[in-house]
Amino acid sequence: MWIFTNDGFFSIAQHYTEMDCFQVKSRVPDVLEKLWPESEIEILEDADYRYRITIEKEKVIPVIIQKMDEVDYSNFKSKCFHMKDYHHALMGVWTEMYRYQNRMESV
Repeated sequence: MWIFTNDGFFSIAQHYTEMDCFQVKSRVPDVLEKLWPESEIEILEDADYRYRITIEKEKVIPVIIQKMDEVDYSNFKSKCFHMKDYHHALMGVWTEMYRYQNRMESV
């Protein structure tokens, strides 16, 4: 699952051996440090998501719910405008998903 927040982007997947844990992965460590400061970040130099934590599901779900509860904006991209590089990346995702929508509507 990909999650884009105003703190950054991360991916959540089932941990491959620990069934009660997620592996939360990110391209940059900042969002992991901010949302799960008690977790040790593993750095894999040759991985697509270089930064990752293994964390109990029960510690992830409340953080996601809290982020949803904090939504106080009507335009997500505008809320992230101050983070120039992240905003640029978000615009790329938005553009590609808009193209996808158009392709699906024309089928």
